[in-house]
Amino acid sequence: MWSTLRFLPSELSTLEKIMQLGSAAVIIFENTFYLLDQRRYLKQESSVHLVHVALQQYISSPNAAAVREALNSTVHTYEAGSSQWIAELAKHTQKKADLIETVAENVLKHRLPRPEV
Repeated sequence: MWSTLRFLPSELSTLEKIMQLGSAAVIIFENTFYLLDQRRYLKQESSVHLVHVALQQYISSPNAAAVREALNSTVHTYEAGSSQWIAELAKHTQKKADLIETVAENVLKHRLPRPEV
């Protein structure tokens, strides 16, 4: 999976790469769960690895680009505010909490559709 998701440009910051890959992984694993559940419900046997199926669905969906764009903007906003020394620790902690909340919102907003049974 890592080799397929290495489409991220090398000029991205480490934080942005982590957020991009982590968000993609959550979306892909959630879809894998639904595919597995669907396979069980339909009592299908298959040698196909469902993670690969979910990965291909994610990469070919418009969701992948939407997640990249949303997180790019979010992380750049966070990094711009964090590049200067922030004396108040509470303010810095709130910025981290806002970053995490925004990333989670983007993941939920760009989930893949559940497979139909």
